[in-house]
Amino acid sequence: MLARRSRVAVAFVLACGFYLFHRAFFSSPGGIGFNFIIPHDIRIQYPFEEKGTNARDAKKAEAVKEVMRRTWKLYKERAWGFDEIKPVSGKSRNSRNGWGATIIDSMTTAAIMGLTDVFAEQYDWVVNHVDFNKAEGLVDPFETTIRYLGALVSSVDLLEAGIIPPPSPLFRQEILKQAKTLADNLGPGFDTPTGMIWPRVNFTEARGMDMSGRRHQHAAVHLARAGSHWLEYSTLSHLTGDRIYLKNSTKAWDCLVFNKRGEPWPGILQSPRSIWTGLPVGATRTLGAPDDSHYEYLIKAHLLDPNGSTKDHARRWYQAMTSAQKHLSSTTKSESNPHTFLLSYSKDRYENTMGHLTCFIGGNILLGAKYLSQPSLLSFGEALIEGCHHSYDSMPSKIGPESWSWMPRESHLRPPHFPGPVALSQKEMYEKTGIWVTVTNYNLRPEVVESYFYGWRITGEEKYRQWAWEAFEAIVKATETEWGYSEVEDVTEVRKGRNLRDTSESFWSAETLKYLYLIFEDPELCSLDKWVFNTAHLPGQYLRDDDSSCLDISTDLDRRHWAKIGGTIRSQISLTIGNTQQIETGNRRSARECILTPTVEFERYVDEEEASKKKPKK
Repeated sequence: MLARRSRVAVAFVLACGFYLFHRAFFSSPGGIGFNFIIPHDIRIQYPFEEKGTNARDAKKAEAVKEVMRRTWKLYKERAWGFDEIKPVSGKSRNSRNGWGATIIDSMTTAAIMGLTDVFAEQYDWVVNHVDFNKAEGLVDPFETTIRYLGALVSSVDLLEAGIIPPPSPLFRQEILKQAKTLADNLGPGFDTPTGMIWPRVNFTEARGMDMSGRRHQHAAVHLARAGSHWLEYSTLSHLTGDRIYLKNSTKAWDCLVFNKRGEPWPGILQSPRSIWTGLPVGATRTLGAPDDSHYEYLIKAHLLDPNGSTKDHARRWYQAMTSAQKHLSSTTKSESNPHTFLLSYSKDRYENTMGHLTCFIGGNILLGAKYLSQPSLLSFGEALIEGCHHSYDSMPSKIGPESWSWMPRESHLRPPHFPGPVALSQKEMYEKTGIWVTVTNYNLRPEVVESYFYGWRITGEEKYRQWAWEAFEAIVKATETEWGYSEVEDVTEVRKGRNLRDTSESFWSAETLKYLYLIFEDPELCSLDKWVFNTAHLPGQYLRDDDSSCLDISTDLDRRHWAKIGGTIRSQISLTIGNTQQIETGNRRSARECILTPTVEFERYVDEEEASKKKPKK
């Protein structure tokens, strides 16, 4: 009898423990698997044709295209084959390993704008002149992936979609051959226990390195570097049928998407993190640089492949954005100019500074909020876009600065007294606009017009096109030089030709001009209901039905069952974490990988019950 009572007591304790564990991790909004239905039948893009909206402004689109033509002509004349042109002096420089970053990064811009002659020149460069087996210096895998690799796979998608006529019948195999070579050479960067990629890769030695060129046990990366590979690598796997690229980019999920450690703010991770343990070695929490695109890719991974094992990515994105709305959103004190910005948090203190790079987040929130039918987040995203517009509208040049500060209205934040403006010019600006500039330069960045693009395409509100045109005119006026368009030293001054930095990175033509062009062109061109853009604004087609079958992560998952209901796809996904296995990193080296093994069954309705997730055995 005593033994029986003991067994009953033990069973009761275990049952209670399991219940509390399940509630903590799989039921509440703070856990990974809280109940959340993802509606796949939501139309993201505003129905311009149905509403009778005059959606195309051919004159303004042509004006943007003309700036692209001029950019290309001058680059080709003075810096062909180099990564960038120096637009003030007319000299050239290599900043991205000497593969011709401006040529490759802007391939999709030329394709989307219909510049067939430009695209043909870019194509010839890629297939006949670039050697991705050699690199000038150590390779930054983050920048290389989002710019070079992203441009190559996106170009194939655009060509196959008929956006631009193919320059050769062999375009697919020739571009993908180069993409595979590049990805294979980046492969050794994933040679870590966590799958978080090394900060640099030495192509000559086929080894991951830290930024100093050493290989030690204390290397750490911020979230953007750890979690911004999936769109590009999964697309490469889809196009080639080779799953190795998807597997490599999936390795870090266990530490990032399926993080089992406590999160004071659900979805927002501390950064940077050790590439050896996956644990935080810093205490920064921010949606801005250098963590930004990790959060951006959470929702975009699910948009790219909603039928795959990305359901938890959408949940994690939702958690992060609702946490940001609660903990990082801040309104200026100014009664006459109240605006919404995002704080950052580090070492138990809030920082009342926001950067231009963070301004992508308003558009990203609109994208995810519309897809997940979350009206409160939609309003939050619009408020952030308006705040970033204010950073432009407040400047004498009408161009936003690299960063700015404000005095938060919220009284509960630590520290209770934030540092205010110091210089007389900062105080005068604060009194007039409610913000003051902390870093004055403008680097031809795209993030603000990126959010205008999403604002226009998702809401259909004309103000976003108006803001975009104002930004375009101001940028061209302030940055135009004899040899292109240059970074501006100080946006608080208007000194045409005497306020420039002789630098023009490839994202000027690859991103900024592309966003502006798509704002004024026909919205059906790269519709948000068919295409998802990576963080460098390189479009990839959504994977639907059998298209995504090659993206199963588990090698033993060879079958899928699809159930179409009124043109939509509903899924029930059960995820477990598999054992550590040996894999090949491209064709170069072996690495340890925690492979996620999904069991996927597609049924008529979403089952809200989420399966438990177990830690991998070490």
